[in-house]
Amino acid sequence: MNKAQLKQKPALDHVERTALVLLGMGEDAAAKVLQHFSREETQRVTRAMAHLSGIQSDNAKGVIAKFFDDFRRHSGIRGASKEYLSNTLRKALGNDLAKGLLNDLYGDEIRNNMQKLQWVEPEVLARFIANEHPQMQAIFLAYLPAESSSAVLKHLPSDYHDELLYRIARLQDIDHQVVSDLNDLIERCIAEVSLTQAAPLSGIKQVADIINRFDGDRATLMEMLKLHDENVANEVEQNMFDFMVLGRQSEETLDKLVQQVPIEFWAVALKGADITLQQSIKRSMPQRMAKALEDDMQARGPIPLSRVEVARQDIMEIVRTLAESGEVELMLYQEVTVE
Repeated sequence: MNKAQLKQKPALDHVERTALVLLGMGEDAAAKVLQHFSREETQRVTRAMAHLSGIQSDNAKGVIAKFFDDFRRHSGIRGASKEYLSNTLRKALGNDLAKGLLNDLYGDEIRNNMQKLQWVEPEVLARFIANEHPQMQAIFLAYLPAESSSAVLKHLPSDYHDELLYRIARLQDIDHQVVSDLNDLIERCIAEVSLTQAAPLSGIKQVADIINRFDGDRATLMEMLKLHDENVANEVEQNMFDFMVLGRQSEETLDKLVQQVPIEFWAVALKGADITLQQSIKRSMPQRMAKALEDDMQARGPIPLSRVEVARQDIMEIVRTLAESGEVELMLYQEVTVE
């Protein structure tokens, strides 16, 4: 056994823990509590209060945290107890230690609620907090997962994105009344979304996207789908009209497309596209044209995803027109063939 272990004091018994909590309450509150003790209990607790010394802050925090955890669980008190807890902990531990303990006690509640909000559409969240004070917006965004927060920020007015980010950067700890206000905001948001937002889901489009990205036998999937309902399968095929299907086209079709689509469309649309698709398009171009495309893509640098999506939609409109007129044969998936 080392010296540190020899010097370590035994854990506080239940009377000493009670004494520690009463000391943290202050004279008036402690006196009111002691009125409900028996004579013997009062003597034992006050004796312990008089002899307590050398209690480390971590031990004190643990004892008081357990007391208030039990208090919250058994009493059923919510809002008002936070203010009471805050005042009591500050008296017992001082401001700095109290802040850390309060964050531990109530931080999980906020984080758990925020986890629910990350599944709400960013545009809906942005609209919900748009009329809140910028500081509350900043705190709201700070507690959201970063990916969700970034998406919500995109839907807020761009002229004060920098102010919100600056406010978030300056956050260290927040007043517990603000924590309460934030929880109220989160709960109102969850309630409103539950009441007003129907979950938009297009099953046909989802199936089309799944099959477009399926690495296995798409043709067999489609054939099996037609056995269930040919009309549904036809709708799925129509929704499979996606930019990525260009990578599955024949050389003849791609040759026709690179002649009809302006090179500046390709330079934007191929940004971030699968490397196989990029190579297929470039192979269908004359060498000089392919080199010009590469130079154009490099010169443009990073491009917003929204612009890339628009360019891809423009290309697919051209493809659709060519397919409907019979100038190209568009292959949505490799059909089953027989000898």
